[in-house]
Amino acid sequence: MSDPIKPLAARRPEEALELLSQALSDGDLEAALAQYEGSALLAYWPGGVRHADYDVRGILSCFMALRLPLSVRIATVLRTPDLALVICERRVAGTSPDGEQVRLSGRGCAEVRPQPDGAWRIAADAWETGPELPAERWLSRWPDLGTAVRSE
Repeated sequence: MSDPIKPLAARRPEEALELLSQALSDGDLEAALAQYEGSALLAYWPGGVRHADYDVRGILSCFMALRLPLSVRIATVLRTPDLALVICERRVAGTSPDGEQVRLSGRGCAEVRPQPDGAWRIAADAWETGPELPAERWLSRWPDLGTAVRSE
């Protein structure tokens, strides 16, 4: 039986990224996906390896496998009535399920659009996260983050 509680909807462009961060931290993939438009593009650069894909579910699932909290700090919001550019910094730190220390951080931006229901959803999202540990160390531990999506 499915959960009757619907994920929260962003009422401001930056709230879409905040709700996404909270959902990923909570391990709630469906709530995270609810922050994206159905045809959203997610570009992810883990440790400088560039990937982009429309398979947002696949990318977020790989990220969630780390089981670590994601924090987001909104830096700038450039907003028009029909579109907003949200620039942010994201950070992940903690101990992974296999006991490895993980510290990733980086800048990102998202194109967020208002929907007919009044919610703002992410149309395109770019994450650039780099390790605070040596890149080879964490990429070798979590190769799915670098291989789950097609190369640009």
